[in-house]
Amino acid sequence: MNGRVHQTLAAPPMGAASRFSADRGLVAALTALAVGAVSILSPPLALLGLALLAARVLFSGESVRIDWLALIGPALAALTVGGFFGVPGAIGAIFVWRLIADTRWSVGEATRLAAAAGRPAETTFKALAHAWLTPLFGLMVVAYTAPHMIAGLPLDLPHVPSWLVIGVGIIAAGAFFDWGLQRAADWRLGELAQAPASHLLIHHVIFVLAFGLMIDVSAGVVMLIAWRLAHAAPLRQSFTAVP
Repeated sequence: MNGRVHQTLAAPPMGAASRFSADRGLVAALTALAVGAVSILSPPLALLGLALLAARVLFSGESVRIDWLALIGPALAALTVGGFFGVPGAIGAIFVWRLIADTRWSVGEATRLAAAAGRPAETTFKALAHAWLTPLFGLMVVAYTAPHMIAGLPLDLPHVPSWLVIGVGIIAAGAFFDWGLQRAADWRLGELAQAPASHLLIHHVIFVLAFGLMIDVSAGVVMLIAWRLAHAAPLRQSFTAVP
């Protein structure tokens, strides 16, 4: 019996851990949405919010790993593209690089959560293709409506035809609908892995609001940055064993 009590105190039940991850992801999403909304009304205030989030990451006590590829890669891409197409092309290259990097991070987070929940079938590329298609649709919308202004800097991308935007949108919507049906079936059977499902739902909401609806590209960029920063230094919580 002592062994069972010790095990319960040492680690939270899987269901509790899943709910904790889902709640933490919801807090990060609400933070990102709030900062993104503020950036539409007052960009300087939104920048202050990003600075506070970044400071929280630096002083959270967590080890901060510098990804040099994430810093050097977009800089080289911007210099290369900017040499041919000027500043708008350089800003466009940075935008595309960051969109891919943020999507890759989010898909990786979903993979980690699914693996932790014991759902290897939800970690395959096929199972997560929907998570790539929504940002791709956002990129198509931004390219179709280019040029744009981000923080006072011009952003331009190669123009894409309307039929391509519509086609990618239909495929992305179909993939999301299929994923949603699968998660709904899991929920009805009582087998839903809450943490990866909630993260992916938030993933779709963030990318659609950021770029799919074309409310404001600058606000979308700010929203994604805030989302990453809020995840980098999550709110600390502790579990209490229930006898």
